[in-house]
Amino acid sequence: MITLNSVYKTLIIIFLLISSNGEAIEVKDLYQYKILINDKTRSSRLIASKEALSKVLLKVSGRTINAKSTAIRKAKRNIPSYMLKYEYFDGDNEQQFLVVQFEASKVNKLLEYDELPIWGNRRPLVALWLATEDELRRELVTQDSYPQLEQLITDKASRRGLPIVIPLLDLEDRQLVSVTDVWANFSSPIVSASQRYNSERIVSARLYQDIENNLWKLDWRFSDEAKFTLNELIGDKQQIVGQMIDDIADKLAIQYAVEALSFNDNGIYDITVTGLNNFSSVELAKRQLLSFSVVESVLLKIVKDNQFYMQLRLSGSPLDLAKALELDNSFVRLFDPLASVKENPKNTYRWFGVN
Repeated sequence: MITLNSVYKTLIIIFLLISSNGEAIEVKDLYQYKILINDKTRSSRLIASKEALSKVLLKVSGRTINAKSTAIRKAKRNIPSYMLKYEYFDGDNEQQFLVVQFEASKVNKLLEYDELPIWGNRRPLVALWLATEDELRRELVTQDSYPQLEQLITDKASRRGLPIVIPLLDLEDRQLVSVTDVWANFSSPIVSASQRYNSERIVSARLYQDIENNLWKLDWRFSDEAKFTLNELIGDKQQIVGQMIDDIADKLAIQYAVEALSFNDNGIYDITVTGLNNFSSVELAKRQLLSFSVVESVLLKIVKDNQFYMQLRLSGSPLDLAKALELDNSFVRLFDPLASVKENPKNTYRWFGVN
């Protein structure tokens, strides 16, 4: 029987196939963090390094870290052993910063221990169209029109490891999209104007002040999603803009991060495959998985409700497998953007056949 849920999931798959033409950006310095310090004493460095580790764990996993985690607390007590290097540098207004580089394998182990996902360094480029209303005048946020707001967005996205582009709004952009289009969340012109930026995801948003209570409101959505979902934030202007970037990163991490809990020390990794209609398609899917250099063996464990549970032995990490699957059009990861983290299927892919 065809259900609304199955139809909706099919739409999600189609959307993912279409959006795969966008750009996945390799994020640099994923295991590095810059933090403001008061002085260059050893005690200040240790305190700042512990905070930097928390920020790197958030950046790598895309998920909120449990501060009470036994493994993370233990790591912070022995913070120097997790650091590859550190350096100081001076910023503006006599500010001092510490830049800490952590060992990637040790950070990943902490996440695996706490059963947190790992979001690899290839991440979707997001085009952000933000319209703001200031004293009854509406404008799109660019580096020229609102430099402080643009810098806030760029800095916040960098701290979350989120590749983001704010459109230039030059003549080419203006011919395709207007402030009204962004304000009203008209997807078609926004998507058309975003093509030149080769972004994998597109966000449109509007920022305005409530006359009654002087609080700022921000409404945002993924303009490239098949189903309309509006996200609303209320509060201080800079705070809610920063929160929007956090929310975007959180939602994308749910979709793209690799679930570490399905991987063990023996190199065993479990995935679920749908869309296999006969014995021939099962064998083709297994053969395709074995064509990846990271996959040593594939074992079909069980078949239930047209879902094929497979056990893979990997020669590398789940991140290597995720990269291979991302580059291969035979498998598309199933993801429901409206579902919660727990409701979303873990490591589930649909088979589309060898092209």
